[in-house]
Amino acid sequence: MTKEAIVAAAAKVKSTHDLLTILNKIKMDDLGGKGHPFIMPHLNYFIHPARNKKSYKEFRIPKKSGGFRMISAPKNMLKSFLTYTNKLLQAFYEGPEYVTGFVPEKSVVDNAERHVGMNYVFNTDLKDFFPSITKSRVWATLKRPPFNFNDTVADAIAGICCTEMVIDGETRWVLPQGSPASPILTNIVCRNLDRRLYKLAKKYNLRYSRYADDITFSSNRNVFHKDGDFQKELVEIITGQNFSINEKKTRVQNKNQRQEVTGLVVSDRVNVTREYVRGLDNLLYIWEKHGEADAYAKFLTHYTPKQNLHSNKPNMQAVIQGKLLYMKMVKGADNEVWRRLQRRFNKLSGAKPSTVEATLKYKYTIADFEKKIGQVLAFEPNKDGVIFCSFNLNGKKTSVTLSHYVRTRISNILAKNNAAVLEKFKTSYMLVFYEQDNSCFWRIERKRTWVKTDLSDLIDTISQAVVLSSSVIPEALNEPSSTLGKSTDEMLTTLIDSDFDLKTLDEWDKIKSS
Repeated sequence: MTKEAIVAAAAKVKSTHDLLTILNKIKMDDLGGKGHPFIMPHLNYFIHPARNKKSYKEFRIPKKSGGFRMISAPKNMLKSFLTYTNKLLQAFYEGPEYVTGFVPEKSVVDNAERHVGMNYVFNTDLKDFFPSITKSRVWATLKRPPFNFNDTVADAIAGICCTEMVIDGETRWVLPQGSPASPILTNIVCRNLDRRLYKLAKKYNLRYSRYADDITFSSNRNVFHKDGDFQKELVEIITGQNFSINEKKTRVQNKNQRQEVTGLVVSDRVNVTREYVRGLDNLLYIWEKHGEADAYAKFLTHYTPKQNLHSNKPNMQAVIQGKLLYMKMVKGADNEVWRRLQRRFNKLSGAKPSTVEATLKYKYTIADFEKKIGQVLAFEPNKDGVIFCSFNLNGKKTSVTLSHYVRTRISNILAKNNAAVLEKFKTSYMLVFYEQDNSCFWRIERKRTWVKTDLSDLIDTISQAVVLSSSVIPEALNEPSSTLGKSTDEMLTTLIDSDFDLKTLDEWDKIKSS
């Protein structure tokens, strides 16, 4: 369902039965009608915070500033209810530009970018952010525009989204940190806070942003004095909205210091800290020079407190890859520092060709690709029984990478020897063409939301495919394409001189046109 359709349907919700109906519509649309619908007894059970607390798993994670943060993660059925309640609420919320936390297509990078190059950066934090938002406060918010829910519906949504917790020795019904619906509700509840803080920023000619409980102002002149008018008005606004400032996280950073916003440096551009890069570089160096065991020993001294939540043996490779992905998000895919670290990690970990550093160019269903190209993809086991995939193009073998899931799926289909199931697989899965640095590769993936590509780039795909078709994937990834950087005429000449005949070229054109 589109946002507009959800909002229109929500306007007709007058009872808990209506609420159940719209949640089921959103769920069925999301799952393609294959999911099991919610039923009223479950909804009636979960809308009582005193009862749904049994459906949360609680655990603590350490804070960088010391102490622990309590996470309440909902279990299966409640988590599903909250997931689609979140989709319902998201349809109503249009966050202002200065709110960057829990907003689709925004991140800590967007939050930090607002404060780049300013002489003074002021950071503060809302203390006990999620537990500060009570059920009654959520209920009151849902009764106002743009929701305008009646008492019954507002109470049901507030009830399912809140749970019973003991805070400072007192039992309260509050938003749990760890629920899929809590982030959007914090933004909705904080709309008045955001408006007032933005007006405060305009009054003093400041830049303002909020990422969850992290509040940042910046300016070219210092108005952030401890007992100055700005801080007095700031405290008045925050306490007036039933929040409190965390004094331990309140600070002013001037131009002569390293200025940080939500963990990112903003002195002259958004960047990760030098310590972040050096930590990764040092860990990879130890791995290269002394082996994985020594690197893991070093890793444990730094990462165990943050990662050792569910296991006594944290996964070093997963942590490194996660940090590299974060670095890529901040610095960009073209950043050479990130690319160098990623290549070193890929070599050490033996990572197979992946889409981490790649750009999606073209995609086809397997069935359409086979029909147009006039070749059938071969799924064949090696001596160990592991399935590999390839296809022949003018007598040349081209390998196709498979994810673990796809390899398992196709292995099960071949074991059953069911032609109908195999045909369904070929119409449901995509053959995708990626560019990576100066190379390219094919990969089979499940259907998802794809970015449309430009027909004018087709010639690049064909010319790169000629180079790729002469070798298997691991070799192709290490060999630069001989056609990259050439003009269209030069590439056409290369095509004509090759054995990639014009009939096949026409077939490729039909594929892309369709």
